[in-house]
Amino acid sequence: MLGFRCPPFVKGVNVPEWHLHFLTRDRTAGGHVLDCSLENLTAQIDPIQEFTLMLPEDQEFYRLNLDQDKTRELQKVEK
Repeated sequence: MLGFRCPPFVKGVNVPEWHLHFLTRDRTAGGHVLDCSLENLTAQIDPIQEFTLMLPEDQEFYRLNLDQDKTRELQKVEK
């Protein structure tokens, strides 16, 4: 399991607060963690102060309308 905690000001670029993903042991499946219970947990934290966001450099991306509020779609996927 891998998680990210992003500050609230990243809303619209990333998901604010905790965002968890998983990958199966055989690496054939993964996705969002919506619920879990853990035993014998070992946690590691790697605080970072910056990240690089690389956007596509093609005309299809530049023609996209990204002005729409996607909050509802995001809530549906994340919950």
